[in-house]
Parts: sequence; C-alpha cells; structure tokens
Amino acid sequence: MMSCVLKSCGNSNCLRFVFVLLLTVLMTVGCGGGDDGSDSENDTLITYYRDSDEDLYGDPNVSINKVVSKKLPSGYVLDGTDCDDTNKEIHACCSSSARFTDMENGTVRDNDTGLIWLKKANAFDEMNWSDAMNAAADLSSGEKGLSDDSVDGDWRLPTKEEWLAFMCQGFEDPALVNTNGDGRWSTDGVEAFTGVISHYYWSSNEFSSEKAWHAYMGDGKIYAGYKEYSRYYNVWPVRNDK
Repeated sequence: MMSCVLKSCGNSNCLRFVFVLLLTVLMTVGCGGGDDGSDSENDTLITYYRDSDEDLYGDPNVSINKVVSKKLPSGYVLDGTDCDDTNKEIHACCSSSARFTDMENGTVRDNDTGLIWLKKANAFDEMNWSDAMNAAADLSSGEKGLSDDSVDGDWRLPTKEEWLAFMCQGFEDPALVNTNGDGRWSTDGVEAFTGVISHYYWSSNEFSSEKAWHAYMGDGKIYAGYKEYSRYYNVWPVRNDK
C-alpha cells in the first residue's frame, strides 16, 4: 500500500506527507515492541510509592520499581513523603529519624539542615523589618531563655531559602513538621519548639528597597511585605551550629 502511495506522489509536499506518516507510525509502534510493562535490563526503572489515601503523597515504606512511563501505576505516585497514608490530612515532610533536637539550652537543632533555631518561636514582639534585623543580631546567651554561650552577632534572621527548607507545605497552621518528623507540629507539650505562631515571620532577604521577604507559617510559603510600615511581623532568629 505504501509503495502505491509513493508512486502516486509527484511533488515534494506529497513526499513530505508520506515521511511524516511513516515517522508517526514508527513512534506509535515503537522500536522493539510496545509498552507491555515488562522490565527489561535495558529499561530505566523508577520507584513509585503507594498512595492509599489519594492525597498525591506516597507511603515511603511501600514502593515498587517500574519502567519509566508516561502513566503512573494505578494507586502509586512519585512522591514518597507521606507520614500517614491512611489520612488525607497528614501527608508530606516525613523523616526517617527525629527532625528536631532540643539542645536544652534554649535552642533547637534542625537535623536536616544543621541550623540552630531559637526554641521560643514567640520570644519577640511583632516589629518592622529593620528592627527585626537588629533584634536578631543583638540576641545572645542569657536572653530569651538562652544558655548556649552565644554572643552578639551570632544570631540573625533566616534567609528565605532557609525558611523554605524549614517549613513544610504539606501541613497548615502551622506549616511545620513535629519533633519526631512523623506529623504536624502541635501544642501537646512534647515538641522541641514552643510558641509557634501561624502567621508571618521576617526573612533577612530584601525583595526591593521598600520590601523584604517573609515566611507565612500558615501555609509554608514565602511572600514580600513592606519593611517599615503597613505590617508588623514576628521574629524567629537562627544561627549556624558551632
């Protein structure tokens, strides 16, 4: 049939059409067989995680390896960070070990990033950006429950990148994983942090001459707000581990 089509083609446009048709057929059929789900040694395998509660987050403990495909295996997803795959309200930011460690000196260590955070998330009053920058830089041992031998200049406001690494967008109010790394932060009295506010916290990064970035603990995202007026936000200092 194809030879008949070629013989009847008398111009370049017709030949171009035939070429496109052939290419389409080859792409559809594939070279070496169709997509039958077989896992040959030459195929690239990828890990998929079971998503029982259909929240698009998979159970890190239940997975399968399948050949890369445009279609996900039924009941499985690529994300494997679900803390509880039976509850749609609990999903992302799981950790195989404790996420935070209370250093028992007024600080908490983030075991994922190595950063040291002030234990009391509500230790400061709300203030504008410039005052927040100064308040963080002036913090030292003996203040706000600290006994960590820190000195002026050790503490600072978190960068927007540090905020994004710290918060968990899989949770809301607050968007923060708990101490064990297996659920959302709560006020049950066993958490490393105290006084977490589901509101805005300043970042050290400027957005423009008039605005600076801030983190919203309600949803785990970053926004820009005016530095010196209109809004007053919270202060949660951080420092590098010594």
